Amino acid sequence: MTSSHKRGQPSMLKTRPLGLKEGLAEMYQEELLYDATLVADGQRFPCHRALLAAISPYFREVFTTTWKDSKDKEVVLQDVAPSVVQSIMRYVYTEDVALTPEVAPLLFEGASKLQIIPLQTICCRFLITALSVQNWFDMYSLSRAHKSQALLQAVLQLLTQNFDRIVEDDGFPQLDLIVLTTLISSGELAVASEYTVYQAVRRWVQGQPSQRRALLPQLMPHVRLPLLSQEEQEKLQKDLEQWRDLQLEWEFLDGEERLRRSQGLREGMYKPSILCIDTQMCEYQELETNEAPMGCYDPQTELWEKLPGLQSLTHACCVSAGDRVYVSGGIYKNAYSTAVYEFSSFTNRWLQLPSMATSRAAHAFLFHNRRLYVLGGWRKFQTFLNLTESLDLTAGTWAAMANLPFPLSHPASSVFRDKLYLLGGATGISSHWIFHRGILIYEIGSDQWTQVPLGMGFYAASAVALDSGIYVIGGYQEKKNKDSTDRALLPENRHSTRKCFFVSGLGRVNHSISIPKLPRGIANAGVACCGKRIYLLGGEDLTQRYKTVYHWAPGEPRWHRSAMEVPVPREGISRFGCVTLMRPKAHILQLFQAASLVPVAAVCK
Repeated sequence: MTSSHKRGQPSMLKTRPLGLKEGLAEMYQEELLYDATLVADGQRFPCHRALLAAISPYFREVFTTTWKDSKDKEVVLQDVAPSVVQSIMRYVYTEDVALTPEVAPLLFEGASKLQIIPLQTICCRFLITALSVQNWFDMYSLSRAHKSQALLQAVLQLLTQNFDRIVEDDGFPQLDLIVLTTLISSGELAVASEYTVYQAVRRWVQGQPSQRRALLPQLMPHVRLPLLSQEEQEKLQKDLEQWRDLQLEWEFLDGEERLRRSQGLREGMYKPSILCIDTQMCEYQELETNEAPMGCYDPQTELWEKLPGLQSLTHACCVSAGDRVYVSGGIYKNAYSTAVYEFSSFTNRWLQLPSMATSRAAHAFLFHNRRLYVLGGWRKFQTFLNLTESLDLTAGTWAAMANLPFPLSHPASSVFRDKLYLLGGATGISSHWIFHRGILIYEIGSDQWTQVPLGMGFYAASAVALDSGIYVIGGYQEKKNKDSTDRALLPENRHSTRKCFFVSGLGRVNHSISIPKLPRGIANAGVACCGKRIYLLGGEDLTQRYKTVYHWAPGEPRWHRSAMEVPVPREGISRFGCVTLMRPKAHILQLFQAASLVPVAAVCK
C-alpha cells in the first residue's frame, strides 16, 4: 500500500474519456437501440428517450407523463417541419449544426418549441450576428414569440442605433408599447433631431389611431421638446393644429435651464472627439506657458481644434463622462495639488470642484455613476500612496473608501460592469522600479478589493473597456537582468513594450482574443475609445517621445497610423490627459446660447 492510499479510503484514479460523443454519433448513424419515434408531418425520426429527456424539459415532461398512454411509442410534433427535426436530431447526437440566415430562424423556432436550450442559444448567437436593418422586424417577432431576451436586446440596440431608418420601416407601427417607450426614453438614441422622435410617436399612434390616441399623454413626456430648434417648433405647432389632439405649454428658459429640462441630449446629438490635455509632465521640462494646452481631435476628419486649457497644470490625471472632463491632482512648482476641475463641452469653461483630502499625482482616476474615484498615486517621487477617496458629484462631497491593499502608482485603470480595475502599476522605487504583477478589482457595492495575480509586471500602460472586457495596451514591462543577485533587479529593469492583451471581468488574461502588437514599444501613451476604434496617441520609450496617432478596431490584423499627429511643438508628448469627449453638434449647441421661449410639454386638449 502506498503512502497516499490510506486504509478504508477510496483511491483517486485518473479516468479515461468515456467517448460519449463518439458513441452517440455511432448509434445515430447505425440506428442502434432506439426506443421511441418522433413524428413530424408524417416523417418518422427514431430516437432514445433517455437522451432527449436529459437535454430537453419538453421531452422530459412528455416521456414521464403522456408517453405511458402511447401505444405506438411515438411522439407527434405539431408545427415543426421535418427538416427542422432532422437538424435538431443531428445536433443532439453529433453536436453538429449548419446555420445560414435562412435556416437559423427556423431552427431557433424549433429548438425553442422543443426546449433544446443549448441549440437555442447557438441559433440565437448566430441570429444576433446576422441582425440588420433589413431583417430586424422578423427577429423582433421571433424574440417575442419565444421570449428570448438576448435576441430582443440585440434588436433594441439595432433600433436605437438606426432609429432614423427604422421609423420609416413598415414594421415600426407594429412595435408594442413597452418597446416603443424604451426606445424614445433612451439617451442612447442615435437621432440628430428631437423632431424625429416626435414623428416616430405620431407614426406609431396613427398605426392604430382609435386605440392608441389615448396613449399620447403617456408617450409625449418622453419627447424632449426643449431640444427642438425654432424651425422644428414651428413644424410641430402646425402638425398639432392639424391633428387637434395636443397643445403645447411654453416657458421662457435660459440656456442652463433649457439643458436641465431637456433631460440630456440624445447620443446622436453629440459628436465624439478625443480630448488631449498637454500637462507637460516631464520632470526636466520647463513650462512653456502658464496654461496647459488642450486639443480636440476629430477622428472622422483627422483635424485638431484648440480648446481652453487649464492654468498651470502638470502631472495631473483626467477622466471623462460624456460631455464632461474631470482633472485631479498634479504638481506645480514642486507642490502636490488636491485640486479637482470640471470642463463642460457646452460652456467650454473650467469649474473648480471640492478638493481632495490628499494631494497626489500619477494616480488612478475613474468615473462611475456620478462619482469620481481617486486611487493611489504618489506624493513625492519615492512616497507611494495606498490612500483612496471618492467624490459624489451630485452632492459635492468626498467620502472615504477602502484603501488599496498596498501603495500603487502608474496603474492602467478602467471601469467594467460596476467594478473598478487597476492593472499593473508600480509599488515603489529604489534603485529600480518595483512592478506590481497583478490586478486589483474594487467591488463598489461591498467596498472591497480583490487581488488577481498576473505572470508579468508592467506599469504606465493604458486600458480601455469595451463590451466584453478590458484591452490593455503597451506600457513599461519588467525586464529581468541576468546579473541580478538575491532577486534584486538592477537598472535599467524596464523596457517599453509592443504587447497588448485582453482581460476578462474576472481579471483573467484571455489569450483567445487577439490584439496585434503595437508598431513600436510605447509607454505612457494617451488611449481612448471612439466609435468602434481604439486610438493610441503619443507615448514614449526610454530614449524618446512620440506624437503619432494609431488606431485599431477589434478584429483587424494590425494598427493603422493616422495622417495627422498630435500638434505639439516638441518632439513628442507622453503622460498626458487623453479621454473621449462627447461634444454637442453645432446645431444643438446653438439652442443653449441665449434665453428664449421654449415648449416644455404637450398636453391633451
